[in-house]
Amino acid sequence: MTTTHEYRDYVFTITYEAKEPAYIVEFADVPDIITSGNTLAEAFRNACEALDLHLESLQKLKLPLPEPKHRLVVQA
Repeated sequence: MTTTHEYRDYVFTITYEAKEPAYIVEFADVPDIITSGNTLAEAFRNACEALDLHLESLQKLKLPLPEPKHRLVVQA
């Protein structure tokens, strides 16, 4: 099972596989972020927190923020 989400203009996926009892988060435009959760809700919350902390760290170090290149498209 894979779900796609967007937070602060960055798209990320949360993947769950029965053989690994965890929800794994991947950011397409920020591969430096690694996080997960025991539930979908926890993985989403951890993804948002990880992105916030990563972007804050880059700003404090006066490094450029990664450009969000992916967009979430929802079709009805």
